[in-house]
Order: sequence, then C-alpha cells, then structure tokens
Amino acid sequence: MLAIIWGSSFILMKRGLVYFRADQVAAIRMTVAFVAIFPFVARHYASIPKDRFKYLAVVGLIGSGIPAILFSTAQTHINSTLAGMLNSLTPVFTLLIGFFFFRTRFTIWQSAGVALGFIGAAGLVLLNTEGAISADYKYALLIVIATAMYGISVNTIKAHLGAINSFVITGFALLFAAVPYGIYLFCTDFLHRIQEVPGAWTGFGYIATLALFGTALSSVFYFHLVKIANPLFASVVTYFIPIVAMMWGLGDGEGLNFWHIPAMLSILSGVAMISYGSYRTRKNSEKEAAKG
Repeated sequence: MLAIIWGSSFILMKRGLVYFRADQVAAIRMTVAFVAIFPFVARHYASIPKDRFKYLAVVGLIGSGIPAILFSTAQTHINSTLAGMLNSLTPVFTLLIGFFFFRTRFTIWQSAGVALGFIGAAGLVLLNTEGAISADYKYALLIVIATAMYGISVNTIKAHLGAINSFVITGFALLFAAVPYGIYLFCTDFLHRIQEVPGAWTGFGYIATLALFGTALSSVFYFHLVKIANPLFASVVTYFIPIVAMMWGLGDGEGLNFWHIPAMLSILSGVAMISYGSYRTRKNSEKEAAKG
C-alpha cells in the first residue's frame, strides 16, 4: 500500500505543478494534510511528554516540510520517473544516519550496499540520455538531500517516539510544518490562481489527493511500520516505489533514459545488500542470545 501511494506521489506533484508554483504545491500539500488529520489528534496533546515535542518538530520539518519543497522544486526540471528512482536512496541514508548519530551497527555487506547505492545515485543524478553530464543534475541533487532528511526522520521516530501512537505522531509533526506553510500560502497569489487560472481547482485536487494519501495516511502507516519493525526494514518499501513511479511516468508519456535503468538497479542492489546485512546481524544476535 505504501509503495502504491508513494509511487503515485510524483505524478500527482507533476500534475499540480501545471497550475501552481513549486512552493505553493509544497504549502498546499502540508496544509491540507494537517487540516485533515489534526482535528482527530488534538485532544492527545496532554498525553505527549513535553520533552518529545522537539523530536516531533524534527520529524515534521525534516521528515515532511523541507522534503516537500525539495521534491516539488526538483520536479520543475526532472520528470516524475527519475524522482521516484532517486527516492530509492532512502534506505541508504537511513543506515548512514543511524550509524553516525544513533549507534546503529555497520556490517561489510551494508558498507558495500551503501557504496553501490551511491554509485547508482551518481548515475541517476549526472547522466542524461546520451550518457553525458545532465544539465539538470542540481535539481536531482535536491531529491538526494530530501532522502537524507528522511533518514534523519525515520531514525528519530525509532529512537525517541516509539511510545507515541503513529496517528498522533503524524498530526503533531505536521503541526510544525503546516502552520508556517499555511501562513506563507495565503501570502502568495494562491487565491488569485484558484479563482482565475482555468483548471486550477483540478490542480488543487491532485495536490489534495497527494496530501491526504501521500502525506497524512501514508505517514501513519510508515511510522507504525518503523515502530513495530526497524527503520531499515521500513525504508525497504522504496524497492517498489520506483516501479510504480515508472509505470505512471510511462503512462504519462515520459521517456525512459537507458542509462537510468542500470543506475536504478545499482541502487536497488545496494539496498538489497543493506537489508541482507541487517538480516545477518539480527540472526547472529538471536544465535548469541540462544547460546546465552
């Protein structure tokens, strides 16, 4: 379900960008998601330990708010298929952030997986159809930065927010992103576009769908998955996201870059090695515990 929802996010952003600027797409997305979910969780405010709000702010801003503008800005110059492919870097950064800041153990398999993932990412970011350096690589790098932020967010949830209901995490995390975005949105020409631009309500519908499913509902599912499993396992959903994004892109007439196929396979192979390393570590730990 997460793969289908998130894999469809990129085509929805693309459609929304026809009618609104990148900053407006991000602002509409965060605001609608927050308005849809917060009324159901507001009453849980008192049950959240006060020292957890700083971590909710990290999840809201780093895990949703900033990536929203990075993705929408990137997709003003790169297609939705490439955006979906680059999103596969999330498990790589989940492991790296976990290792450097959350004391996650690193294995040889995982080290090799990280290297392979970054080789594939370099191919996606840098190469165009002819195999030369792409003129839009700077925009592709924005998505790489966004996936690194996802790695920070998912490790933060596992380390500091495990005792809080996933629905509550989503609502209060969005609070920190949606309030500034909502204020900003109405300082732009958003209302003018809605009233005067032909088809703008259709564009708003695409972004609202993205907000409700690709941000609010999917965040609840994902945060719950992180808590009952582990950040690395949860991030492996990105195996399937590029496939869904590619199908939408091809259906929308986007061309497929030959060089992007081996690059994407390199990333997914790296993610597989990272996952296998995690599996080996867990099995070894279970054996040690059984011996003890």
